[in-house]
Amino acid sequence: MELLKHFEDGAENFVILSLKDNEWDEFIAKLPIPYKNCYIPDNELQHRIKTFSSTKEKELSEILPSIGKILSGDFGEILSYFLFKERHKKRKVDGPKKWRWKQEKNVAAPYTDVILFSIKKGATKPSKDDLLISVESKMKATTNNGYHPIQNAIAGAEKDYVSRIANSLSWLRKKYKDESLKVNAPVAELNELVDSIERFIKSETVGEYSKQINAVAFVDKTFFKDEVAKTVTIPSVSGATFEIVVVSIKDLKKAYENVFTEIPKL
Repeated sequence: MELLKHFEDGAENFVILSLKDNEWDEFIAKLPIPYKNCYIPDNELQHRIKTFSSTKEKELSEILPSIGKILSGDFGEILSYFLFKERHKKRKVDGPKKWRWKQEKNVAAPYTDVILFSIKKGATKPSKDDLLISVESKMKATTNNGYHPIQNAIAGAEKDYVSRIANSLSWLRKKYKDESLKVNAPVAELNELVDSIERFIKSETVGEYSKQINAVAFVDKTFFKDEVAKTVTIPSVSGATFEIVVVSIKDLKKAYENVFTEIPKL
């Protein structure tokens, strides 16, 4: 799935990605299937339908968010997941679809919004080239003069850097172990993922790694110029790269509502 080709690149104080207006429909049409997969894989959905003599629509209604602010937040997080995987595809970064582990559909998934990582293949020991990427995502799809998505994303990304990444990694390690206990679980793959997480958790003893901290603000095109013109405070970060990305999308509220409306129809 190629998404970045639908955006025009730019730079001011931030990395700017602007969705091309004439490719809006094509871009949005790509999202429902991968979004559904971020909440539940097809085999598990079919198992639920068969086991409970249910329907796809009923099962998805128990999984997909239905409250506007959670629809919006999940949309930005999941889009960040795919955009950053594509931005760093040469490194073949990957990470958990953590929305599958939500305890309640209308509560945001816990800890860092997105974590992606890549470990140098073939290395006999941990490498400084091993990469961990965190993303904090914020959305502004409707008028709210007191809400500053760029600065709020920066504040959240700083929190990731200071403490939340560490908590996220411990949580991910536990979730991967929990997954390994399921029937027909890909145990070898999950063991490898646990080892990868351990590498980052124990970096003080096994060696440094590269860390990229990202603040991402998705802003409706109507508000875009005003938001990027605002002064922001950027924290001082040592031992990591800190990047701010602002994404402009026309009719942003309509975009995320369309995606979630289409998922049950697939």
